[in-house]
Amino acid sequence: PTAADTRHDRHMRSLLLCAAGAAAYHLGAWPGHAARAPAARLAAEPQAPADFGLAPGQKFGPTAPAHPADKPWTNLETQEGVQLVKAASNDLRQPLLADMGNDEISVSKDSIHILKHHGSYMQQNRDLKKKADRDKSYQFMLRLKVPCGEVPGELYRELDELSNKYGQGDLRATTRQAFQLHGVLKGNLKTVIATIANVGSNTYGGCGDINRNVMVPAVCFPNNPAYVAAQTYAKAIADLFRPMTEAFNEIWLDGEKAASVEYWQKDIAHFDLDKVRNYDNGNGIITGHPVEPIYGRTY
Repeated sequence: PTAADTRHDRHMRSLLLCAAGAAAYHLGAWPGHAARAPAARLAAEPQAPADFGLAPGQKFGPTAPAHPADKPWTNLETQEGVQLVKAASNDLRQPLLADMGNDEISVSKDSIHILKHHGSYMQQNRDLKKKADRDKSYQFMLRLKVPCGEVPGELYRELDELSNKYGQGDLRATTRQAFQLHGVLKGNLKTVIATIANVGSNTYGGCGDINRNVMVPAVCFPNNPAYVAAQTYAKAIADLFRPMTEAFNEIWLDGEKAASVEYWQKDIAHFDLDKVRNYDNGNGIITGHPVEPIYGRTY
């Protein structure tokens, strides 16, 4: 590699690690960052911290902050209930995997939290006045993760067809430069998600307590290096912060790889993002988790 290549690699690594630090702060992983909801008190047993503690090989997490904090670190003994659910999910698998295998029209309360990370929310028809009617109206919203808001024509056509066949016949553009598809029944959820993945897009990371869609200026001028760089780095950051668990493929694709690689990956093939994602500069950003080096056990 040339000296310029080396400088570029160092610049790329520094930029992405700075982004990782910022994301860690906003996701509540930064020491001293206050909890946003009442915490659930764990039973005072010796093994209690394992309910949300570190995975084998993990160095940092809720029970082991990487940096001392000015205020007392309360997460050592208490956690929000959702953190316990994520810690027990086996990297975003359960109880969603089990719930998707039954004939119910809805998923369990714990699965709702896990499902978000796969890009979906469970909803009801709010226009129905009777609770008994609403309880029979469960449906799911899917949100794509499309860095820079790029949606090729073939993908849009597929989304349009999926919405007509399995949804409520419309697509909703979001303020985060993505699309949402509403009204999908649980029995069709796997088909819709698998179809989106197999045509070169995805929903994982569309919702949940992880990095979501990465936005850039809506207009791109290809002859302006600054706009091109913004597009490229946005895609690189989107890939850097994607969840690394195989849960998505296991639940929605029967453990197989998607038929198509996400279309925007071709623009960042020259970055070694797996190396960047695991690079530990000693600042406590990399958790040491064997599967999720950035997110750790509790995402």
